[in-house]
Amino acid sequence: MIAVVILLGALVFFHELGHFVAGRACGIAVEVFSIGFGTTILKFRKGLTEYRLSAIPLGGYVKFYGATPAEPVPAGVEGREFFRANYWRRMLTIAAGPGANFLLAAIAFAVLGGAGIPHPPAVIGDVLPGGAAEQAGVFPGDKIVAIDSIPVTRWREIEATVSKSAGRQMSWDIERTGRRIQVILKPATVEVENVLGRKVQIGRAGVALGIVPSRVGILSPDSWANRAGLRTGDEIRAVSCAGAAPRSTPGFGVLAVTMWELSQSCRGVIELTIIRDGKEQKISDSSSPGSRDIKVPSDGVLPGAVPFGVIRNIMLRLGIDDGQLIVWPDPSEKTPVSPPFQAGDRIVKFNGKSFDGIFGLRDLVIDNQKPEVSVTVVRDFQEIDLNVRLKAFDSQQAKGRVTVYTLPAFFLAQPGEPAPVIEKYSNPLSALRYGFEETGRQMVMITGALFHLVSGEIPVKALGGPIMIAKVAGDSAKLGWQAFLTSLAMISVNLGLVNLFPIPVLDGGQMILFSVEGILRRPLSERAMEAFHKLGFICVMALVLLATYNDLSRFWKSMLTSILGGQ
Repeated sequence: MIAVVILLGALVFFHELGHFVAGRACGIAVEVFSIGFGTTILKFRKGLTEYRLSAIPLGGYVKFYGATPAEPVPAGVEGREFFRANYWRRMLTIAAGPGANFLLAAIAFAVLGGAGIPHPPAVIGDVLPGGAAEQAGVFPGDKIVAIDSIPVTRWREIEATVSKSAGRQMSWDIERTGRRIQVILKPATVEVENVLGRKVQIGRAGVALGIVPSRVGILSPDSWANRAGLRTGDEIRAVSCAGAAPRSTPGFGVLAVTMWELSQSCRGVIELTIIRDGKEQKISDSSSPGSRDIKVPSDGVLPGAVPFGVIRNIMLRLGIDDGQLIVWPDPSEKTPVSPPFQAGDRIVKFNGKSFDGIFGLRDLVIDNQKPEVSVTVVRDFQEIDLNVRLKAFDSQQAKGRVTVYTLPAFFLAQPGEPAPVIEKYSNPLSALRYGFEETGRQMVMITGALFHLVSGEIPVKALGGPIMIAKVAGDSAKLGWQAFLTSLAMISVNLGLVNLFPIPVLDGGQMILFSVEGILRRPLSERAMEAFHKLGFICVMALVLLATYNDLSRFWKSMLTSILGGQ
């Protein structure tokens, strides 16, 4: 609740302060400066202005003396009435409210920039089977340093460039184990639904950010992995050959490359450093996996000259699975594994359909609309079929609230993000510049969303109101001050843009009114002004009611649970 009050209070205060400061600077007398609507809780007067704190914290207002020629004003205010100010002074006074919201957003982003903004780095966590990156020779752990000779440092730069390059050949400069290499790839064209609910075509290279840990599953009792003493659930931390220095394997991709290289060179004892049941131990096997368990390519090519799929297949021949499809106890749950699954089950089919990797399973689950499905798993090296009731939850999307079904399963290998790169501006002026640039980017993005909302491309169900703002404020506050400040900045941009809508009563509507008066070169009649403001009030109330209805339809279950208690 405190987070909601702080966020709404800051938004309203800055907005009204913009009107107040601009009006005073333009020589217009202020009658009332109020934070909130309704019953006045606290008030005091200083000079000509009464300052109020009101009961309903969903807005505020600044009332200027002499808003219309017919309005009486006290002695000492003559000549400083709002209606006597020229066109540009009135326009500046009204525009200063949204402008103050944009300034608040810029300051918030500047503070974030000064503190340091973590970004996922341009490091490949996983390479998807069959994708353009795999075919080009991209490996997990590769650091992308440039795309088409343009330097990159953050993951979102890779996403932005690839998404705009569907079907177009591009070059990636990669750093790998101290070497710099270049690969050529052509992102595939795929159709997806963006955050606005629209179908769009983008490029997809077939890479993922999350690093798959080196927690393994054993595929066969006759495999090299099983003979070496590995067990499903083991995490392989390091690998060495014939007493050489251990090579760290922080992720499954690095483990796969390491095993690939050892399969070609090691003819002595392979020693594995593993974590099993929370304890570190070492296991070893006297036979090189390359001597009898896998087929080494005759040309002796090295990593980087072959697709990662070849290396992935070598792991399969060794009997080692990456653990992403193996059901495992969730340490955060009281019930270790949800029936009918058992720990160690490896999912191989969903509704009778085979799939390629965890992303293939994800696509099948997303497309499914049935609450109960058949799932084929490998248990104790034998396939069995299970009838599984899926977990249902409501998801708020641009098209409205939809029911989404997910598997009631936690998996052995949960991908994690690499250490972030920090974008930090030590110079206050540089931080402020970043703040204004980020505010501009948010304005462009939100303006596009608002345009699509007005045009009908985004359904009105996507519109949020006070309850949505309250939820965002509360949720972000739980994540820390940086998340809270980010939410404040983005909502402030939203508020500023919405107030510029050409709706009577809103700032944009007032600016339209002044423009009409400027064109006619005379004030509008009292009757026209009254009708104009009544129309504006109806429009605003309709928007508020619609947004509140949408909020209630989204959150009524959680609100009821909060009131009545329970899980």
